[in-house]
Amino acid sequence: MPAPRSIWRRLAGLAGWAVVAAGVALALAIAGPIALGDHPLTDLSGSMEPAISPGDVVIDEEIAPGEARVGDVVTFRDPEDQAKQLTHRVVSVRREGAHLWFVTKGDANNTREHWRVAADGQIGRVLYTVPWVGHVAVLARTPLGWALLVGVPLLLVAGEELVRIWRPRPRPPSGKEGDAVGGAG
Repeated sequence: MPAPRSIWRRLAGLAGWAVVAAGVALALAIAGPIALGDHPLTDLSGSMEPAISPGDVVIDEEIAPGEARVGDVVTFRDPEDQAKQLTHRVVSVRREGAHLWFVTKGDANNTREHWRVAADGQIGRVLYTVPWVGHVAVLARTPLGWALLVGVPLLLVAGEELVRIWRPRPRPPSGKEGDAVGGAG
């Protein structure tokens, strides 16, 4: 039967690999669409709850405004603050000349936005969301978050390597008598 210490070491190794696998899956879920031209955004407002919660990463595909349909969740420039982007559900859309007029509403909001976009412009349509990852992205932009997400893992890896270097290794059992290396035979 393996020693308890060995079992804990194996469990820790499995947990480490599970964390690595989860990290790779998250990276692929976010970086994969970026490589294909789609755009990740972090939702922090809660205006689309329960469909999209604060901290969810929203993966958008760029579409022509004419492709948007009532019920689609789209990302667009806030009509009141062009520096901000909103992600809300399309309530109605109508074409007027070279523009499309949208009415959108966050699922959790009481108010609607009325905005327009050139028919040959682009907006985003939500493909899917990755829950909670946005909290990590927001945290990573702070000095404390950077220290936690980069510094602590680096210190743990460095500590493990130092223990490996300085801890004496048990010597393998010596060979049987008569197994002399380099001796005459």
